Amino acid sequence: MATVYINGTIYTMRSEGDTCSAFAVEDGKFLYCGTDEEAKKYADGGEIIDLKGAVVLPGMIDTHQHLFAYARDLLKLNLKKAGSLKELLEMIRERAEHTPDGEWILGTGFDHEKFTDRKELPTKEELDAVCPNNPLIITRYCLHVNVANSLALKAGGVGPGFKAKVEGTVEFGPDGNPTGTLRDQAAADIIALIPDPLASQEGKKDAVERACHELNSHGLTGVHAIQGVHCNLPEYTDVYQDLKDEGRLTVRVCLGYDELPNCSIRTGLGDDMVQYGFYKLYVDGNMGGRTALLCEPYSDDPTQIGIPNYTQEELDAKVKAGYERNIQVGAHVIGDKAAEMLTTAIERAYHANPKEGPRFRMIHMSLLNEDIIRRIKSLPVVLDIQPMFVSTNVRWSESRVGHERSKYHYCWRTLLDNQMILTAGSDSPCESYDPMDGVYAITTRQGMDGYPEGGWFPEERVTVYEALEMYTKNAAYVSLEGDKKGTIEAGKLADFVILDTDVFHTVPEKIKDIRVVKTYLGGKLVYERS
Repeated sequence: MATVYINGTIYTMRSEGDTCSAFAVEDGKFLYCGTDEEAKKYADGGEIIDLKGAVVLPGMIDTHQHLFAYARDLLKLNLKKAGSLKELLEMIRERAEHTPDGEWILGTGFDHEKFTDRKELPTKEELDAVCPNNPLIITRYCLHVNVANSLALKAGGVGPGFKAKVEGTVEFGPDGNPTGTLRDQAAADIIALIPDPLASQEGKKDAVERACHELNSHGLTGVHAIQGVHCNLPEYTDVYQDLKDEGRLTVRVCLGYDELPNCSIRTGLGDDMVQYGFYKLYVDGNMGGRTALLCEPYSDDPTQIGIPNYTQEELDAKVKAGYERNIQVGAHVIGDKAAEMLTTAIERAYHANPKEGPRFRMIHMSLLNEDIIRRIKSLPVVLDIQPMFVSTNVRWSESRVGHERSKYHYCWRTLLDNQMILTAGSDSPCESYDPMDGVYAITTRQGMDGYPEGGWFPEERVTVYEALEMYTKNAAYVSLEGDKKGTIEAGKLADFVILDTDVFHTVPEKIKDIRVVKTYLGGKLVYERS
């Protein structure tokens, strides 16, 4: 018995402008998509729902999240609203005053580049002053840069002469003492010492279930959840499987792990709810912390070019290892030198043994150049980009690499014009995972406050349809599921979203204000706005 939806403004996303007014859903899939009258014939006694002209899109898919980290961060001190160092320190002071002595405090989400009083990271001494009795680590929104107070450094054994596992991840002052700034692995090693409030399986499941419902409220029905051990970003396959078995999982999960499976599996193992996706590598760091690997020095610090996580030979070997096992390989690259290294590794693996449809995932690809674009055009790659990066970084991106190189910073229009396939992710909890925020960012190239007027390098803006493709059919394509989801058409999974406003008839500056009314997964209502 089918449920029929009629009288809607349904954008199928099969092609630009393709719409229908009705569809029928049965057994979790679209049975028919077309006209009201034809759809009604499929009801056969089932419910007929009048959409009353409402706008419907396919369920949206975020191709880059650290979902467990987001679930975990719901328990942390949220510092995203700190607009100044003074505000940041006051938020920490307030939390410390209500926290028993000796208990760890973890904060997340701040961005010192937005501070109005001083655009620098706090020092351990400043953290000590407001949090003297609790070990404290606060994490910048990018997840790559952290600052610890003295108690946290002491707990991790970080002092004068300390040798980090990865050179350059612990910052020392002229006196040889740590400043408190920790990057990537250095912070992860200390955080690993902290008693975990989500240590139990039930605790993990409850947190992830809550996070998934939050995703549903923004129209997400799919997410690519990615592990990054060196940044303390774990994922747990069994958590998602348990939630699925218990009927509590409300998004479809494709998992990426930064380690090769120690058994003979390949990309696609699993089912429509939970599957193994790809092998994730981290070639460099991030632009905000100047650890992204560049071909030329940073414009605002000529002594720095970034930090590579591998040599070219090591990266070649890792890419080949996954590729030869028929495992999709994806790699985090922010700087143009890192992008060159990844391009070289893919060329060497692919040309030595060409295969059908490997779809290497080049993740972020923030700063490029003409040579990289020319080379990747001929490779079987998909670019997993993060639209919100341009919005949150717009005030400081140019200071890092100068005006000329900035032409190739988030050059998404250029990539589309070169026939590249792009998908959209949020990198949550680094950025907002609301797809409407992402569509706003990529169609305006402005911050959430509208800066700069007219957009930053506005020639690199994309259309609303192109942006939504990245969240729907392109996202399904990269996980080899284009035949199952990503568009509204007969035979595909009935994942769809009802919006309160027509995104295609809204000026781009207002898209971020669009809200989700209802979200359906496999025809089942998983979110309804109250």
